[in-house]
Formats: sequence, C-alpha cells, structure tokens
Amino acid sequence: MGKQKVKPFQTKEEDKKDVGPLKDRGCTDIICILIFIVFLGGMVVLAYFAFTLGDPWRLINGYDSFGNTCGSTNVKPEGVTSTHAGKDMTEYPYLFYFDFRVMLPDSVLAIMGESSDSPVETTMMLCVKKCPEELLYSPTLEVEDSTPNALLMWQYYQLYKGGSDVCEYGFWDSEDQHITDLKTAYDGKTEAESLIFNEAGKRDIDYITSTGSSGPCPPFVMPSSPVLNRCIPLLDQLTSLSQDITENQVAEFEEKLQVLFETNVTASQVMQYAMSDIMYSYREIAVMCGSSLIISFIIILLLGWIAQIMIYAIALLTAVACIAGPAYFWYVWYEAKKDLDDDLVKLASKEDNVETLMIYAIILSVVCLIVLLLIIFLRSRVGLMVTLFKEAGFMVMRMISILFTPIVLALFIMAWAALWSFVSGYIYTAGTPTDLTFEREYRTVSGAEFQMPDSQKTTTFVYYQDHEYIIWVWLYHLFGLYWGTEFFLACHEMAIAGAFCQFYWTRDKRKVYFPVLRGIWWVFRYHLGTVAFGSCIIAIIQLIRTILAYIQNKTKDSQSEIVKYLLMCLQCCLWCFEKVMKFINRNAYIYTAFKGSNFCSSCKKVFGLLMSNLVRVGVVNCIGSFILFLGKFLVVIVTGILGYFMMSRDEGLYYWAVPVLIAAIFAFAVAHTFFSVYEIGIDTIFICFAEDETINDGTPGREYYMSKNLMQWVDNSSEALKNLKKKKGQQRAQAKAAKSGEVAPQQTEQMYPSLEMSEK
Repeated sequence: MGKQKVKPFQTKEEDKKDVGPLKDRGCTDIICILIFIVFLGGMVVLAYFAFTLGDPWRLINGYDSFGNTCGSTNVKPEGVTSTHAGKDMTEYPYLFYFDFRVMLPDSVLAIMGESSDSPVETTMMLCVKKCPEELLYSPTLEVEDSTPNALLMWQYYQLYKGGSDVCEYGFWDSEDQHITDLKTAYDGKTEAESLIFNEAGKRDIDYITSTGSSGPCPPFVMPSSPVLNRCIPLLDQLTSLSQDITENQVAEFEEKLQVLFETNVTASQVMQYAMSDIMYSYREIAVMCGSSLIISFIIILLLGWIAQIMIYAIALLTAVACIAGPAYFWYVWYEAKKDLDDDLVKLASKEDNVETLMIYAIILSVVCLIVLLLIIFLRSRVGLMVTLFKEAGFMVMRMISILFTPIVLALFIMAWAALWSFVSGYIYTAGTPTDLTFEREYRTVSGAEFQMPDSQKTTTFVYYQDHEYIIWVWLYHLFGLYWGTEFFLACHEMAIAGAFCQFYWTRDKRKVYFPVLRGIWWVFRYHLGTVAFGSCIIAIIQLIRTILAYIQNKTKDSQSEIVKYLLMCLQCCLWCFEKVMKFINRNAYIYTAFKGSNFCSSCKKVFGLLMSNLVRVGVVNCIGSFILFLGKFLVVIVTGILGYFMMSRDEGLYYWAVPVLIAAIFAFAVAHTFFSVYEIGIDTIFICFAEDETINDGTPGREYYMSKNLMQWVDNSSEALKNLKKKKGQQRAQAKAAKSGEVAPQQTEQMYPSLEMSEK
C-alpha cells in the first residue's frame, strides 16, 4: 500500500483568495484624471500668457508712479505718453512713498486712528537712491490762515544738492525760468531765513498739493529704512524723533504706533535680538529638533499601551466630573435656597437667582446623566479602539519607512505652492500700462497768488489696468491651487491606506513585501482618477468658501445685521460640509485601496459600513482623535521643557523663548507627520475590520482576516476563535505530514499559510 497523500487544506484558488480583495483591480474614474490633465493644461496656457504680459519684478522691487521698476532698466511702454516713463532706475533701488499711509491696510489705520486723504492712484511714488534718514516737516502746511514759508522746499533743495532728491524726477533740473529763479533764491538763504521767506512762486504751498500727495514734492518726509525695497518708517526711528521734536502730530503718531506694537522695545531691535539669539543657539535648536524626532518615535512605539491608560483615565475623570458637577450645582442651589428661606423680606432678584440655579442644575444633571450612561454602555466599544491602536502600532513597526512619507508629501506640496506663487506674481502684474492724467490741487493764499506753470499743474501718471477677464483668471488659478493640493493629500492618504490594507488582507504577514512602494504603485497605476474625483469635490467647496469670504469682506460695511448673520451661517455650513466630505473621502480612498472600486461605489459602500457601525465610528473618531492630539501635545511640551532647561539660564541670550518657540513649532510639525500616518492607519484598519466582519463569519471557508486581538470584538467571537484554533491544529498536522514525507514542504506552505503573525 503506497503512501497516503494528505488532502491539502486549501486549493490554489482558495490560497489565492487569502490575500483578500487586493489582487484584481483596474483603472478607476478614468474620465476624472483626463479632466484633471486638461485642467492642468489650461493652467499651463494661463501661465504662458502671464509670463508674456506680467513682470513680477514690479511686485518684488516696486514701481513708481510712472510705471518704472525700481533697480531695473525700463523700456517705455507703447501708448504711454508720460515723460518720466521708461527711465533707467538701476541706481535707484528703493521705492519712496509721498504718503506711506496709503500702503497700510484700513484695519491698521483704524487702530492707529489715522487716515490718508491721498488716493492710491494719485499718490506719487518715486525710486530713490537711498531712503530718507531725517524728518522734514512744516507745521504751517496744516494750519489754516497761517503765513506760508519756504522751509520744506528749502530743505528739499539741500537734499537735491546732496544727491538725495525726494521731489519729482527732473524737478530741480528743469530749465523752466521759475525753477531757475527758485534755486537762485534758495542759494542765498539759510534755514532760519526760509521760515520767513514767503515770496509767491517760491513757497512750500506753491509746490506741495493741498489735497492728496501727488507732488511734485512731498508734504512731509519721515525717516525710514528699506524693507522689501520699500522705504518704511520703523518704530525705532519714530521713537528717536520724539526726543528731538515737539510737533503734536508726529508725537501722537509715534504714540499710536507704540500702542499698536504694544512694546517699549523697538521693532527693529526685537528682530535683531531674535535673529542673534537664533544664530547663537543653533546647536541647542538642532538638539531640540532631533529630540522631537526621538520623542515622537518613542511615543509611536508605546502608543498602544499609553492609549489604553489614557482612554480609561479620561473615562474615569469624565465619570467623576459627571457626578461631582451636578452635585456641586445642587449644593449651591441648596445654600441659595436656604438663605432665601431665612430672609424675612424676599427680594425678587434673589428668587430669580435661585430659580436660575435650579434650572442650570437640572440641565447639567440631565446632560451628565446621559454622558455617564454613554460611558457605562460604551465601555466595551472603547476596548475596540484600544485594540485598533495596538494593531496600527504593530503594522507601523513592520514598515518604518511609512513614517517618512509625509516628508515627501510636504516637499510636493511646497513645490506646488512655490510654482503657484511664481505664476501668481506674473498674473498679478499682467496689467496693461495706461496713462492717468489729472490736475494737481494746490493751496492758495489771498493776496499772494502764484500762476502755476502747466508743467506743474497737470501731470500724467502710469498705472497698470487689469484685463476685464482677470477675475476669472484668478478664480481658475486659485481653484488649481486647491485642487492640486488636495490631489497630493489624497494620493498620500490612499497610498498609506494601501500599505495598511496589504497587512490586513494577507494572512501571513511575513509575506508582505514593500507594502509602501506597492501602495504608491497602486495609486499611480490604477486610481489617479479616483483621487482626482475626490479632491475636486473638496476643492470646489473650498473655492465657494473663498468666494463667500471675499463677498463678506467687500460688503461688510454695507450689510444689514440679518445679511451678516445669514452669510456667517452659510460659511459655517460650508465649513461643516467640507469636514464631512473630507471624512467620507478618506474612507472612500481606504475602500478603493483594498477593493479597487471607483469613487462613487466606494462612497456608497463605505457609507453603509459607517452607518452600520455608527457607535464604533463615534468612539474611534472622537476619543481616538483626542488621544492623537494629546500625543502631539506631549511631544511639544517635552521639547519645550528641554529647551527651557537648556536656555533659560544662558546669559548670552536676549530672548531665550524665541529659539524654544522655533524648536516647538518644528516639534509639532514632526509629531503631526508621525501621527498623521498613525491616524490613517487606524481608520484603514477599522474600515477593513468592518468589511471583514460583513463578508466573513469565521466559519471554515469564510475565516476572518483580522488578527486574534481584533477577533474578540466581533459578534461571534467565541466561534471564530474556536475555528481559528481548529485551523491552526490542521496546519500543524500538515507540517507534521510534511516532515514525515507524505507531503512536500513547498506544497504544505501553499496549502495553508502561517497564522503565527495573524495572532499577534
């Protein structure tokens, strides 16, 4: 009698099925990825026209009132008649405002109690060699019926002779007779004489506009410093002014800026000290940043056990609060009621207070009772979440490289944002140069009239007029930013979900090779259309919210209270809708990752899974998200404490909190990077668990793919565990038969994969 062959426990078809619904997949939502490609092509075309018409150097360096870019050579645009357009400004790198208040937002001006009567379009801006370093100001210009003098114009002439002209280009070099006479008169005057010099045609009021700041010379000059190639008055410069001058306007303006910044230390000094502290403590910052990496990694390793302790601690503290809170309120009500009963004259206010306390105590008691009952009846569901944390930690440790995928994601998003910003600079400056001709308005004094020459009365500025379709260009470009960003985020989520799915839906975890790379391959090979579909939905919602916020901002002063309330409610609803869609999208990506279905089918299926596990979903998302937040917070706190002990006693630092803050921000970014992967992993395992529980029941031929730890949370856990134990015994019998030679070892491995890893 020949050797009896042992019948394989599983056929090859069944063995193939043991990898779960991962193998057979095809391209999904192809039409969506084609639309996305066409959309990107439209962005390329848009960028081409922006590059042709725009010049971002105007935005970077600034440009004057005649369309000249500071610090650059310029060519006079076609159709522009301004005499100063097309000047070579290579030696004039800084932009000087005749009234710098025009570039401040209205909100800042409101805080300062200031306003500017100079329209932005007609406020003269010039390119200068260097920013002014001293105050030039004439109080008589602001006082009605005062005797005019030539103080400012005399000072401007001295600046011109010193090579720091602040008046309109060519003003002092003009060959007009009145300018020649003006210079001749000033050459023979001192500053004291200019205060009483009021000859018509040579006074301040003859060359400084009474409304606006359109030139040819500015109404005042503030000491300033170059900031982003703009001459900006800084707080320390204004502070120094208050020590030397007594003019009320300048002193009040400096005081308002001091309140605005809420510090007695100058802004530039703070910046200098902060930068020096960062450079001085770069080694300590590097140590703290490295420590945050180690701390995050350790917490990830221990999170399964930490989560269990934290979850039960939170539940216990909440239960205690639910008992102590109402008890305290009832005690307060009792004392108030007792005092009221003891009073001979009962005041209506006291009676109202007692009644109000009783209402609050009843409401609080009902709410706390509901929460307490939820804690009691959902305590078993909390155990499922603890198991999910442990499972996610086990899988993450088996594929450490998955923790660094967010870094790659961040690089892609930063590159996309940089490219978008680069093109935005061209779009913003893609206007058509156009003449703006207007007449300057000067102040007149009765009995001393001066006939202003036409060259100083009428002037022509150059402004860049937006194209009529620019609003649609910006909407298209902004939607591209949202869609592209969400596309990258969705690719990352699906790739991570694919990696976790491979572990879940493979019985022998030792046979999972390169899960992260395979997850990325599945996304780019099969599911880019699904990713494009889901990300497009989120981008549309974000664009609508942006348009609504723009409308709110533009109409905030003209809206009725009802309209404001309705717009706020609509914005809130859209925010909630975006959060809900992001939640559905993430779970749909997870379902697509292991099932290979299209976006709509995945949404429909995963919605059913979530609805059938609604209580579990609430527990996992609410408490799980809170635990992950506490983990991130713990990393930041430990890093901050480490920085405090390293730097607080260092006498070489001015502000030790600055480098600690930088390290804390980096620590939060690192923690978010690690924990975001963990969060996706928990969601993936939960969806796979819910699907596994739906399609399988633990009986022979329909065994669960979940681990032994997860199996205890299914309805028929005892039967499933019994079948698992039985199946393990059959596996050992097969292995014993293989050793005795009845079945080849290779055939045994094919017949039944190891369950050792599944039990962990």
